[in-house]
Amino acid sequence: MSIPLCSNVAITKITQSLVDSNSSILNDMAGTAKSLLPVQYFQLDENITGNLTLNNNTAHKKIILDTNGKTLLNPNGSPLTQNSSTALEVKGSGNVQSTLKTSTLAQTDATHTGTTNFANSDSSTIVVSNVGTDLTVEKYKDFTRTSSSTGSANIAYTGSDIDSGVTTIGGSTPNASTIFSDTSVSSGNTFNTNGGTPVFIGDTSTSSSSPASYNYQLYIATVANTTIGLRMDEYANIGEGTGYNNMGFGGLGGNHNSSGGNKHQIGFYSMWTVGPTQDEGGIGGLTFTRRFWFRFIRSGNDRSFVFTNNLNIACVLSGSDPFDGVTVNSGATATSTASNSTDGTYNITMTISGNDGNSHPYALAKLNNGTGTVDLTTQGYTGVRSSDGAID
Repeated sequence: MSIPLCSNVAITKITQSLVDSNSSILNDMAGTAKSLLPVQYFQLDENITGNLTLNNNTAHKKIILDTNGKTLLNPNGSPLTQNSSTALEVKGSGNVQSTLKTSTLAQTDATHTGTTNFANSDSSTIVVSNVGTDLTVEKYKDFTRTSSSTGSANIAYTGSDIDSGVTTIGGSTPNASTIFSDTSVSSGNTFNTNGGTPVFIGDTSTSSSSPASYNYQLYIATVANTTIGLRMDEYANIGEGTGYNNMGFGGLGGNHNSSGGNKHQIGFYSMWTVGPTQDEGGIGGLTFTRRFWFRFIRSGNDRSFVFTNNLNIACVLSGSDPFDGVTVNSGATATSTASNSTDGTYNITMTISGNDGNSHPYALAKLNNGTGTVDLTTQGYTGVRSSDGAID
């Protein structure tokens, strides 16, 4: 009498508690005796969260995983670790997916430099390095004004006004395009003082070069928020009574923030408009354009953070340290530089989204991270699996 074929089939129904109590290993869930049978039939009896691992057993000739309309989802990695030399055939309509969409990498050592890999990301990297730059940024801005009846006029400006001007020195300095601007909500000034000192170095005609050689500097950002005009020489590197020769100002009234717009202001007499017989009072009603020059004098080193996306799809960086909402295409890089800093710490999360061309959702882990084969066709599987496209 022949032995019925069903006697060679091990049927194991998978529950969450069975997965948890057997460290996700299917062989152990089947039990010692059943795990030696040539045909292994595993059926999901409920939705499963986590991973199912199948170890190799030479007794196995056919292995089937029936999703039975249930889902197998792993939010932390691969849903399957198939290490059997016999293919695992998947059937049914239940979804089998990794739902891992993010990878976070943090560094708490402020002295850190070097290269570190993100997990589950095809070895996408963040490289922290010291940048030995120490460049002063110089810019000029042309202002046109009409003098009052007494010959005086005022120039009011913020850091962003200066940043909208022309850069003549230090254009490659990190953050040069916005280096004068103060983005701090709590600050009473409108000039950046982080990592350096913004100074006014003089004015010239619109055809003249930088007046830096005259060694005049007004330390703008040291002036507190006030409506009172301050003596210019109180905040300059010149002594009281020092002449401002060879440049445009005939007399300087002050440097302060006005209450109306939190702008620094320079008051002066329009002496240059009067000609050789000018006096300190100047004359009114004259329109003139002068070029105002500013420098941001930096000190210290920079920290450079370079992220490289080695995935086959784009990702988005977040965390605000140092990237926030930055999209990086496949194979591309993103760079952030901390000016005048030796701090190598960061906290970066890379996130993926979307589906591949077959409407399979992308994940940061493979469907199967084992050494064996997962067969999705023989048993007519119709569920939605996650896509390996993000990491292959």
